Formats: sequence, structure tokens, C-alpha cells
Amino acid sequence: MSLSFFHRHWAAWREETRVFSDPDSASAELRARHLAGITRLTPVLMVANLFNALGLLVAVRASVSATAWLLWLGLLLLMVGLALRGWLRHRRQPVLRASPRAIRHATLHALLLACVWTVPVVGWLGSLTPIQQLMVAVTTTGMMAAGGFALSSVPQAGLAWTLALGTGAVLGVVRLGGTVAWVLAGMLLGYVLVIAVAVRSAARQSALRLRSEREAERQSQMVGLLLRDFEEHSADVLWEVDRQGRFTHVSAKLSALFGDNLDMSALGLFEVLAARSPGGAEAEGLRKLRQALNADKPFRDVLLTVEVGGVPRWWSITAKPLVEDSGRTVGWRGVISDVTQQRLAHQRLTYQAYFDSLTGLANRDQLRNRLVQVIDACANTPRRCALLCLDLDNFKAINDSLGHSVGDGVLKLVAQRLQSVMRRADLVARLGGDEFAVLLDDVRSDDEVDQLARRLLQVLNAPGEIQGRSVMVGASMGVALIPDHGQSIDDVMGNADLALYAAKEAGRGRFETFATWLGERSRRLVTIEAELRQALARGELSLHWQPKVDIATWQMRGVEALLRWNHPELGAISPGEFVPVAEKSGLIGDMGAWVLKEACRVARDQLPDLLVSVNVSPLQLMREDFLADVEAAFAETGLSPSRIEMEITESVFMDDAATALRNLHALKRLGVQIALDDFGTGYSAFQYLRRFPFDTLKIDRAFVRELLTHHDARAIVRTIVALANTLGMRTVAEGVEEPAQLEVLRQAGCSEIQGFLAARPLPLERLLALMSNWNEDNRPEPGAMPETQTVSLDMLTPMPDSSRIVR
Repeated sequence: MSLSFFHRHWAAWREETRVFSDPDSASAELRARHLAGITRLTPVLMVANLFNALGLLVAVRASVSATAWLLWLGLLLLMVGLALRGWLRHRRQPVLRASPRAIRHATLHALLLACVWTVPVVGWLGSLTPIQQLMVAVTTTGMMAAGGFALSSVPQAGLAWTLALGTGAVLGVVRLGGTVAWVLAGMLLGYVLVIAVAVRSAARQSALRLRSEREAERQSQMVGLLLRDFEEHSADVLWEVDRQGRFTHVSAKLSALFGDNLDMSALGLFEVLAARSPGGAEAEGLRKLRQALNADKPFRDVLLTVEVGGVPRWWSITAKPLVEDSGRTVGWRGVISDVTQQRLAHQRLTYQAYFDSLTGLANRDQLRNRLVQVIDACANTPRRCALLCLDLDNFKAINDSLGHSVGDGVLKLVAQRLQSVMRRADLVARLGGDEFAVLLDDVRSDDEVDQLARRLLQVLNAPGEIQGRSVMVGASMGVALIPDHGQSIDDVMGNADLALYAAKEAGRGRFETFATWLGERSRRLVTIEAELRQALARGELSLHWQPKVDIATWQMRGVEALLRWNHPELGAISPGEFVPVAEKSGLIGDMGAWVLKEACRVARDQLPDLLVSVNVSPLQLMREDFLADVEAAFAETGLSPSRIEMEITESVFMDDAATALRNLHALKRLGVQIALDDFGTGYSAFQYLRRFPFDTLKIDRAFVRELLTHHDARAIVRTIVALANTLGMRTVAEGVEEPAQLEVLRQAGCSEIQGFLAARPLPLERLLALMSNWNEDNRPEPGAMPETQTVSLDMLTPMPDSSRIVR
């Protein structure tokens, strides 16, 4: 019974390992896959060997002679090096087939490496302390189990490793002597047998898995071949011709494909195709088909353009030669597939890839491709071109007020107008949104470009009618000359954009040609943005303070906190330059929060009797966390909100008046005072003065500057003061520089002034010094004024006190 059991298992083992010795190709592929399972694990296994060796040496080095452990370590390093060298070689050149010799080499390496690991347990175990013996025992049994399972994809190697290391462990234990040693040896033998059986089982599973994978790949290849063959023979119509090109069989389907009015039995393939080809026998598709047939090789997808029933269609022809046993081609057999729908779909995709679907103009991709050609042509010949970038000035307002359908109509109208003016060689493109571009090819002079730009603006700025509505379009334009203003696509388009921005800043409805200083300004703005991100952290920002003085008593009533930036390399940078950059880059929130906290801190500690004004950007006011920043500043500094006045400009109501009013009312509920800055210069609307109770109206310096020269400026100032008095608001005149201006404002009834006449913006130390030396008796005298101005001043009678509303 037992002999039969072992015989049966031995036969099964021989059958399972036959693949490792058979010379056939299939076995060679499977051997390579088995070896790959070990190869992938080689680096991990070798690192584990080194790690265990180092740990073992640290534990037993004191009890083993240096010569012994150095010799053992050298042998181990040699075996590890050989394994890693083989791994590197196979990693660079993957093995697809492996011989039985490769299996034997892997088995031999596993056996030798196991023998090296038997040295500590056989040679050293008797001379070690109990704890060191435990270290050797644990390491040996762990290596035996782990190595056996790791090498199980090549069962010979796994068993060689397990049996060699197990035999060494048994011998080492037996050498210790005693009953316990023999018991341990017996247990180790049982353990080795269990590992050997497990290795064999794992090897069987690995072999089954690899065979399944190989069979799946073989089937996949077969399916691929069948699918390709099916694809070659599944076209719409089969055809077959002899060596001379005459049809050997004409099916009803083939006849219907070409049309019933052709006698295909009397004609050859080329005659029939030429009769249906718009280009006749010399058509490009027929020429390629003739070349393919003359080559006597199979071919695929030769495309022909034909007409059937007066309708253009596209056919794809695929064929193989019919060959005799002698190798001579006696004819052709193939298929004709109608690919009209695919061709039309391809044309639609191509159109969408290079044309704008709304206007029919070229799109950005086509413009860039054309620019490449133009730039290359200008580089090789004395030729000049120009790129004009256009942007509609009031398109957003049209979209918002009249709807997107009218906006689309405007875009189509602009496209038509641009095409009506351009030459045939020029390219008109829509870049997206309300952005357009015109590429002028081969211009003779800068004057020609300027004249065409003016003509374009004249045409575009004319009113148009969209869906029964009269619409004013308007556009701004930037011009870049090629190659003067760039020799790459990005340079040319970027410089045209810079010129466009300059045109918008100069007032819109005009064009600007790129100049070097625009590029320098752009680079400076990029530098400012990059440096501004670090300015707060580096402590480069500071506040200067400009007093507000009561006109009647000449006492200092408040100060305005003005942000300043002194860069270590760029020097002092104007707020008019870096604040727009901060708004555009999203830094205005952090900057505004810092300004508010710093102003609150200074107001609390060093300006206890003054109202401190802080400017708030429209973008800052619209931020969701703006109110949280304000509340945090008051909570952190402990300052009463009534000590802070926030100045806003009229433009804050343009984009989102509802949000602006909501945030301003929230500030008002906190106790913050609100001033409307630059009143009367931009978007003033009396409805906002009714809907929000401002505390202060600040008269813009533009009116103050003309008080002594223009009577209408004096009338406007008087009106603003009267309006503020009626609504119970204070008035502050900005930019007061002359005593005569002060006198005009006093007679008009203005409350306070702010300007160089009182004091320039000062650092905090100088402001404190000015406050300590401030004397109300130093009020400047009006000075001599022209008689015509004096007469006008007599008419500036302030509103009676009874007309003021005290809130």
C-alpha cells in the first residue's frame, strides 16, 4: 500500500517536472516563465540574505573566530553577487525560452547558497551561548521556510534549498548531543518534510497557472488572427479579377454597387472604376490602385472617390493576389467597402478642429499653424506680415443685457465685417469668446498696416442690427509686425496681446502697435507679482499716514492709512502699480487684512484721538471672508469699530451692487464708518446714496485742482457739499495744495481737507512728531487771488446750518 502510494506520487512528480527537461519549444517557453518567477524576486531574496547574515554575525561574532566568519561572509557575498549579476543580465535582456541547463544552474545555485547557510548551524552551534544558538536556530528555520516558498516556481531549486538547509540543521542539532538534541532533530525532519510537501504543492499551482497563462495567450493570438482575417473579408462587396483585370464573377451586389447601366462583363476593373471616378482614368486613387496591383502584394484601404447617381462617395479597396502553385499571380480577389459616412465624419471632425463652429472663421489652432508658415517664410525671405488681435469692447454688457442669442449674432456680424474688409490671402480667426485675430500676409509697409487697422475699427465700430435691435459693437486692437516684433508664435501673439491691452488702457475703440516698452512693462509686472507674494513675509510693506484737518478749527480730526512698498532692489513701488497686480493675482485679500490689522494696532496704541481711514479695494470687499477679516482685526487688537473709517470707490457698485450693499450694511452694523471716495468722477449714482447711508463724501482731487481756474468745478464742489449736508454726511476735499483752494472750500462749506497744504503722507514717527508740534494758529492765509476768482467766491455761499441733518 505504501509502495503504491509513493510510486503514484513519484509518477505524478515526474509528470509535473517533465517540462523542465523536455527540449520542445513549448517546454522552453514554460521554463522561461518558471525562471522569471525567481528572477523577479532575486533582489528581495538577496537583500534578505544579507540582512539575515548581518544580524546573525552581530549576534554570534564574539563566539566565532574572525577567520571563520569572514570566510563564511565572503562565500555568502560571492553567491549573492552571482545571483544579482544574473538578475541584471536577464533584466536587460528578458529570456523568452530557457534550456534545461538553465534550470539546473538555478537549482545548483540554490543548493550552494543553502550549503553556505548550513555553516553556522553545523560548524558554530556547539560553541555558542544559548541565546546565540536560539538566534542561529530562528534564522535557519526562517530561511529554510521562506526560501523554499520563494523558489517554489522551480521546484527542483526549492527542494534543493529546503533539503540542504534542513539536513544541515539536523546535523548541527545532533552534534550538540543528548536526548533533547535527538528530539529536536526529529522535529526538524518533520518540519523539513512539511516544507517539502508545501513546496511541491506550490510548484504544482505555479505550473498550472503558467500553463493557463500561456494557453490564454495562444488563444488570444489565434483569436487575433481570426479577427484580422474576418476584418479583411467582411467588407460590403466581394470582387475578383484575372491577370488582365477582367471580372471573373459579377455578383448582383457588385453590379448594384457600380450601377445597372454598366456592362461589367465587357469591362475590366479599371474601366469600371474610371467610369465612376470624377477624375477619370488619371484620378489619384486609381493611380495608387494600379501601383498596388502591379506590386503583386496584398494591400489594404486604397481610397477612391467615385460618383454614383450623381452623388459623391468614397470607396476603400482591399485585396490579395491569387497565386498558382508555381508562385505566379493569376488574378486578384478583394473587397470594396463604402466608407462615405466615415469620410464625412472625418471631414466634420477636421472642420471642427480648424474652424470655429459659430462664425465659420479659422480657430486658434489654424491660426497657429498659419503663423508657423508665415514666420518661416519671413525668416527666409525679405517679407513682412502683421498679426492684429481684436477684442470687443462692450460684448459682456450686450450678453448680459440682451441675451446670449444676441451676443452670438454680434459675433457673426463681426466675422462678416472682418471678412468683408480682408484680402483673399489674409486669415481671419476667432480665438474664443469675443477675441478675434487677423493675419495680414505680405504687407508692404507699416502705413499699410495702420490704414487697414483704422479701416477695420471704422467698420467694426459702426452700429449693427441684431434680431431687430440696434447694437453698438466697438473694438480695440493690438498690432504686432512679423518679424519685427517676434520670431516665434508665442512672441508674436504675446506682443499683439500686450498692444491690445495698451489700446484698452488708452481708452478703447483704438489700436496700438507693439513697442519695446510694452514688453518691459509686462516683464516688470511679472517681477512685481512674483516679489509681491513675498513682500508681506519679508516685512517690505508699511503704512504712511496723511492727516485730515478740520477746515473751521484747523484741528487734526483723522488720518488715512496709505500702503507703501519699498523693495530692496526695485526701490519704492507706487501703489498705483502694485495694487492692480495684487487684485489680479488674488493677493489683495491678504494685503488688505494686514493693512486693516496694522491700522487698528496703530490707532489703538499711538493715535487714540483720531479717526483712522483705510482704503478697501472693490475686489477685497467682494471676498467671502472679508467680514471675517474685519471682525478678526477688531478682536485681535481690541479696537472699537467706531475708530475705523473704510473708504470705498464708486466702482464697487458696478459688478455686483447687491453684494456690495450687503457687506457695507454689515460693516455699518459693526459700527464702522464708511466714506465714498473720489465722489463724482466715475459711476456716481444718487440711488446708492439713498440706499446706503455713507458717513463721508470725499471730493475728488480733479475738482479741487480746478477750483481756481474753472467756475464749473466750483459749482460742482458746492453741489456736492450741499448734497452731503442734506444727507447728513461730512465732506473731505482731497488734494488741497494751495491756501486759495482752502479758502474756496471753506466758503463752500466743506468739512475737512486732506492734501499737501496740511501734510504729505508720513511714516508713523514723523506723523507723531507733526502731531506733537501741531498748532491751530498756523492755519495758512488765503493769499492774493485774481479778481475774477474773488467775484466767483462771493457766489459760493454755504448752506445754512439749519439745512444740515444731524444723525
